[in-house]
Amino acid sequence: MKGARLFMTILLVLLIGALLGAGVTGSLYAQEAGGRSVEFAGTTASATSPPLSTAGVRTSAPSLPASLAPTAAAADEHNFVSRIFKRVGPSVVYISTKTRGFDFFLNPTEREGTGSGFIVDAKGYILTNAHVVVQTDRISVVLATGEEVPAEVVGSDVATDIALLKIVPPPGVTLQAVELGSVDELQVGDWVIAIGNPYGLERTVTLGVVSALGRSLKAPNGQTISNVIQTDAAINPGNSGGPLLSAQGRVVGINSGILTQSGGSEGIGIAIPVDIAKGIIDDLINFGRVQWPWLGVEVETIVPRRARWWGLAVDHGLLVKAVYKNSPAAAAGILPPLKDANGVITYFVIVGASDKDVESYTDLLDTVRGTKPGEELELKLVKVVGGKTTELTKQVKLTTIPEEAPVSGVI
Repeated sequence: MKGARLFMTILLVLLIGALLGAGVTGSLYAQEAGGRSVEFAGTTASATSPPLSTAGVRTSAPSLPASLAPTAAAADEHNFVSRIFKRVGPSVVYISTKTRGFDFFLNPTEREGTGSGFIVDAKGYILTNAHVVVQTDRISVVLATGEEVPAEVVGSDVATDIALLKIVPPPGVTLQAVELGSVDELQVGDWVIAIGNPYGLERTVTLGVVSALGRSLKAPNGQTISNVIQTDAAINPGNSGGPLLSAQGRVVGINSGILTQSGGSEGIGIAIPVDIAKGIIDDLINFGRVQWPWLGVEVETIVPRRARWWGLAVDHGLLVKAVYKNSPAAAAGILPPLKDANGVITYFVIVGASDKDVESYTDLLDTVRGTKPGEELELKLVKVVGGKTTELTKQVKLTTIPEEAPVSGVI
């Protein structure tokens, strides 16, 4: 990976919490051009912290879609936004959660949280962020009609921070589903619209552009969500789970977090691509969880400097540091680092998968997730025994990740 790594610790406010605030959980990694990564963790950045790279981001407003552009230039922006809101607004919902707990003196307490969501099926299915609804005791949804109904979690996936809710529509109410688009239809500089409930202010609309594509977000379980959208559309606590819309009115992302020093919107919002949700909705409905394929390893990225420090014989790829019992990797004979009675160390390094070079954790994770359980994945490895290297190729038959498997750091 070229270029130096630049680490900047700042506050990631995941957009959930009480009406006047939001909890701080997780971390967010924005992948910059040239391979650098910036970590947005749970502390406030100093005034001297270097800013995110804006390379490739348009500085002038993009033109409106030809199909939506009205004749009066002064009304362009307002007209196309209002038209989309009228069409999509009825599908956006307000989510309220309550969680029981105890205070310092062990007195029972009830913590309230808010978030957003959107209807994806007229049968009552609603998409939102997992961090909005997991580990809560009661969930209710307020529809655009103003009616409040209870909701239940059909399934959730902390690896992608996505959850699916189900409600029963009130008598006489017909639910309207959104149209799902794709992150592939976006370009840097395109108009995008966020609808949600920031600070409990229901059905708030904000407008911005796609500031960058291909960012990476650290999910609540520590895994990486790829191809994340960065936008300057104002996103605040309570927007979590709401839709990010293209200028054609299709949902392209799920608003999930912000990069901030003040706790409010500062022009860097983060949305998970809706493509991920489209690929897991059926699993959430049928199994309550995603049937992800897994290899059964924990890995550590190797770079030349780290290889020299550790005294490794290989200066790139992923060091296999743990292999789980009865996993596909174990069945293929891949082992964690071992030292024999004579002090000779044996270890494996993954350098390729499915004819692609593997340089990072995300490279391998994306390749594994692109393979279905039951299919074989070709791995290229370097086996090192006492400093001597041997190149290997193994066909590994992936299985579904078991429920008891660790949720953090495992591929």
